[in-house]
Amino acid sequence: MRWSAGIIVCFLLVSTCIQAQRTHYGVIKGTVVDSFSRRSLESSSVAVYLAKDSSLVNHALTTQKGEFTIEDVPVSTSCTLVITNRGYETFTMAVSLKPDAKVLVLDTILLIKSYNELKAVTVRALRPPVSVKPDTLEFNVSSFKTMPNAMIEDLLKQLPGVEVDKDGNITINGKKVSKLMVDGREFFGGDPKIALKNLPKDVIDKLQVVDNKSRESRFNKTSNGNEDLAINLTLRKEAQKGWFGRLSAGYGTNDRYEGGGMVNFFNGTKQFSIIGNANNTNRGSISGSDFNISTSQSTLDGGGGGLTRAASGGLNFSDNIGRQIKLNGSYFYNNSHTDNFSRSQRKNILPDTSFWYNADDNNVNDYSNHRFTLNASYNIDTLTEVHITSNVNTNISNSVNGKVANSKAENGDLINTSGNTYSTKGNGKDISGELFISHRFRKQGRGLTLGLNYNYNDQTSLSDNIGQNDFYKNNLVDSTDLVNQRSTGSNTGKMLNFTATYAEPVNKYISAIFRYNYSKNYNYSDKLTNRFNAVTGKYDLEDTAFTNAYSNTNITHTPDVTFTFNKDKYRAAIGSGVQFLTQDNLTITSGNLLHQYYLNFTPSANVGYNFSKTGSVAVYYNGRSQQPSIQQLQPVPDNSNPLYVQLGNPDLRPSFFHNINMQVRESKGNSYWFAGFGFNSTQNQIITQTWFDDVGKQYSQPVNVNGNYGTSGNLQYSKTWKRREVVLRMNLGSNGYYSRNKTFSNLEPVTSNSYSLSESVGLNFTYKQVLSIMPTYSIRFNKTHYTGQSVQDASFNTKTFSLSAFWNEPKWLILENNLQYNYNSQIAPGFNKSVTMWSAAANVLLFRKQEAMLRLAVYDILKQNAGVSRTITQTFIEDRQTQVLQQYFLLSFIYNIRKFGVK
Repeated sequence: MRWSAGIIVCFLLVSTCIQAQRTHYGVIKGTVVDSFSRRSLESSSVAVYLAKDSSLVNHALTTQKGEFTIEDVPVSTSCTLVITNRGYETFTMAVSLKPDAKVLVLDTILLIKSYNELKAVTVRALRPPVSVKPDTLEFNVSSFKTMPNAMIEDLLKQLPGVEVDKDGNITINGKKVSKLMVDGREFFGGDPKIALKNLPKDVIDKLQVVDNKSRESRFNKTSNGNEDLAINLTLRKEAQKGWFGRLSAGYGTNDRYEGGGMVNFFNGTKQFSIIGNANNTNRGSISGSDFNISTSQSTLDGGGGGLTRAASGGLNFSDNIGRQIKLNGSYFYNNSHTDNFSRSQRKNILPDTSFWYNADDNNVNDYSNHRFTLNASYNIDTLTEVHITSNVNTNISNSVNGKVANSKAENGDLINTSGNTYSTKGNGKDISGELFISHRFRKQGRGLTLGLNYNYNDQTSLSDNIGQNDFYKNNLVDSTDLVNQRSTGSNTGKMLNFTATYAEPVNKYISAIFRYNYSKNYNYSDKLTNRFNAVTGKYDLEDTAFTNAYSNTNITHTPDVTFTFNKDKYRAAIGSGVQFLTQDNLTITSGNLLHQYYLNFTPSANVGYNFSKTGSVAVYYNGRSQQPSIQQLQPVPDNSNPLYVQLGNPDLRPSFFHNINMQVRESKGNSYWFAGFGFNSTQNQIITQTWFDDVGKQYSQPVNVNGNYGTSGNLQYSKTWKRREVVLRMNLGSNGYYSRNKTFSNLEPVTSNSYSLSESVGLNFTYKQVLSIMPTYSIRFNKTHYTGQSVQDASFNTKTFSLSAFWNEPKWLILENNLQYNYNSQIAPGFNKSVTMWSAAANVLLFRKQEAMLRLAVYDILKQNAGVSRTITQTFIEDRQTQVLQQYFLLSFIYNIRKFGVK
């Protein structure tokens, strides 16, 4: 902690020195209005640059009254004032503060309407740092300083209102980012995490943030309020033609290694990228639809649970065929091997007693995956577009799980013991395609869309289940259950979805959107289980209790109509549909058919108001249904864990969700804030019911319940201060929720009322490109109250403090530090409730252009990484310890490729 204290002392000294020099700086104030109407122009971007080199001094946005204040402008220095506003000519003027004047008040500045797009072009160095456009928030990348060789992740951490967590998930003003594009095209399937750690910041010109809407929603200009965000990265002009990328290789103690690279070629509409990675440090794997491979060596995390060896790679391409056809696609491959040992202790709480369950699990898993995507767009004419998307995903898995477990009564007497080995080999494929056609008519606002989606998935498996279960009375074996089974399984799903919409303007402000949706889902599950035959030496004795073939078919027809209203700062929509749902559950082995029919209403409504150019409030409501999965419906038991048998329930009914959420957001100058509130309730919610038999064996089965609901709220605030060479950003967050859930404990009804409140504060201090300090602190309080049985209430709190710091002086040396402290009051006795993870690295930049770097990193300096957790529910309290990757040193060589202006 001494190193961290030293950083904080440096922070205070630098701040003191800056404060002492404030007399050399002043303030510029002014007002911006429309030259014709003399109306105040809100959200105009005002920036001051040094005249000698066009470097940014400071910036701000005008208020509702058109006023602005630019602080920390150097006196006796020639500067350039630049004011921009969408639809107006760019205004520039030379300014200079006199030594004896600390405040310069400018005359009212008149902006002239722009009638020629070419006149709006400005020199790139003089662009404002932040621009607010309709439905788009845009950041000028060159205005935000980062360390040399920084990646997109380092840039995002500097942007106001942006948060990046330790797993690489991005939120902007409280909303999740789920898609990323480069120059308007999907990059490696649109996965933001790939660009986050692998695209260099210095090749990016602009970062744009928009709502990630479906094609249908974009065409009809509708929104349900639940959209995530998408980021579009615009390349610098020189990077749009040439090569760039990064290669790295590292080796360390305990035979730890990392190696990888990404190379990109861009030439106008042509884009080609290739990426590869191999490591045994628990980073850089593709899992299912996630492609989280990283060639960046700048992260200082210690990896997740277990020990993983992974190799992965992929390529991305994009090109235009003529003026009408655009192609984009990607291919991924991943192979991983994971060893994981875990130990758990669970206290099962019953209405009248309790008992203990202890288990040691040793799991070995091999997994490989191929994934291919192809997108094509065809512009038939200026009014008609066709989009085709296809995805193919195949996987092979092989896992072996060895388990030794026992159950004991409160007095320590044995109830049962189990030794079990469960191994399975699986093959799967998932194929999907989408066709979307849109056409706009000559009449403004009139349009037609047709969408067709198809998905096919198939998963086969071969499993061996071998074990012995002993059941006790008075600490003596009373009975023994021997298991030696082989199961073959097949799960197949087919989905067809068709949607048509027609939009018709009623008048200038109101439009009607008529929509029809047809959906058919067919799922088939077949499991054949045989016992081992000692006479023949084969698995040829059918075990009917664990054999079943089952199919589920559901068909929905949903016509609906929505009326939308848009006028000036107001927008609203209201609509409703009727969903006709039929569901057939067929147990093929017995011929039993359960036919179900449901009629649901699907209401939706929203209203929004833009109270400023950068501020809005909106309220959304929608209702939707959700069908149970084939695994939940199939009645055949799953006994892969002999002491925990999972059952299906063919009588499950579909769930129906009601959701209401409100969002208020505003960005003004250097501050951003977001507030949200949500309420949800569920009819026929599917929960898991558990119970025990008289020998301590546990069973679970999904059932429907009513009366569950929850509320949540969050508030985010971000403020940035810039004082000459110093930037300080503060992020404040507050989140809370309440939920009421009905469930069962050993078939007895239980109701839980859960409360949670969390507060967080984060600072980001940067001085030039020399020093960066980022401390964050968060605390969460949790409490659950149970009714309906003698279950103790549960309450606990967690605290997290982290301190990331970078030092870059001299220019060829970069020092990194990452300290994270975690406290959890509910950790089991015998384990530390607090863990401090400390990692550090020293980077030496090499060669004349500093295109290479030698890096020495040490992970988990204090050797405190521990995979310890506690879970508390109304039916059990479980403590688990999982194998984790601990301290190691890694020496790496990194080389950055930059070759622009060539074909």
